[in-house]
Amino acid sequence: MIKINLLTPEKTKKTKKKVQLESQLVWVVLASIVLVVAWYIGWSLLDASVEQLKAQKKGLTQELATLKVQVKEVENFEADKVKAKEKIQIIQQLKKNQAIPVYLLDEISKRLPERVWLVSLSEQSGTIDLTGKATTNNEIVDFINNLKEASAFQDVQIVESRQNKEANITVYSFRLKWSILS
Repeated sequence: MIKINLLTPEKTKKTKKKVQLESQLVWVVLASIVLVVAWYIGWSLLDASVEQLKAQKKGLTQELATLKVQVKEVENFEADKVKAKEKIQIIQQLKKNQAIPVYLLDEISKRLPERVWLVSLSEQSGTIDLTGKATTNNEIVDFINNLKEASAFQDVQIVESRQNKEANITVYSFRLKWSILS
């Protein structure tokens, strides 16, 4: 079949321009629609990501609060543990120190000569300070020698010795000092 163009050349140019313009307009509209759809999809994905991150942040905040409570409990437990250890050490030291006076008095009484008597006895940080009286200097020397024989006593020294008269009887007052091994 034969095609004959009955339009004038001006109208043909206008029609071609019109068709080109319409096709360009269609492409611009299609590109705009694609851009709007792409923008909407991107925005939806970002919004979903933001919501997911907010939910994750909320969960982590709750977990952090729970962990802070647990850390506080652990710190309290550690503090209680330290206090308990200190109390146990004090109790053990008291038990250890409880036996020292009994042992000390027992050793002194075993080694005390007949005519020697004690006036005072004190112990501080392992150092014993004893004041006593005797009828003769020899009894004081015997007492010191007896104390030196004790394995738990060391550095037994006489600090002073004085002769006094009490009810017309000569009495020797003395003071001794030594260390006790723990």
